[in-house]
Amino acid sequence: MNTTETNAPAPAVDRADGVRRLVRANIATLALDLALPMALYYGLRAAGVSQWWALIAGIVAAVPRAVYQLAKRGKVDLMALFTVSILVFSLVIGLLTGSPRALAVREGWAGVFVGLLGVWMIVSIFVGKPALLVLGRTIAVTKTGEAGARVWESRWNHDQKFRRGTRVLTAVWGWGLLVDCVVGLVLTYTLPIDLIPVVGTGQFYAVLAILVAFHFGYTKKVDLRA
Repeated sequence: MNTTETNAPAPAVDRADGVRRLVRANIATLALDLALPMALYYGLRAAGVSQWWALIAGIVAAVPRAVYQLAKRGKVDLMALFTVSILVFSLVIGLLTGSPRALAVREGWAGVFVGLLGVWMIVSIFVGKPALLVLGRTIAVTKTGEAGARVWESRWNHDQKFRRGTRVLTAVWGWGLLVDCVVGLVLTYTLPIDLIPVVGTGQFYAVLAILVAFHFGYTKKVDLRA
């Protein structure tokens, strides 16, 4: 009986710790991959640096973290590899063309990856299991551990409401990311160069905030959380 009383609070502690780790990791990613290059760009522009050099500086500043993330995992990581490829491609294009527009356009094309992720999510609703079930398992492991994640994932096999909710959630994320990609490309080719970093970043955060708000509200409403 004493053993039961001692062990009972453990899952709640583990879950809270997992949520904190997840939040910290995402805040760090957003700050270093989005906010830092934008702040660097506008800081250099305010100091009188040209658009080309300010954009190059933002790209160079993002390279060490991307390379570190790729090396840290010790295996092929498609996301990290894609990020490094985009950065290297941007540097090559920038050096060959000397065009600030060519450098700015890479922001829009980098968003194509997000759009492809959205397409994958939409397709996964009709083929196999929804993407949010696959991605959600990683979050469930972080929050509740491997055993808790298995319990959460097993609901797909017997809980019709869970299956429907997972499909709806996947569809919302998929279409949201796809629309974000298309709008981002249009803005990249039409906006003045000095507006692209702030408008592009603002658009991303706005779409992300809407999707996250829906995600938390909907998962609570239909009991999809691990």
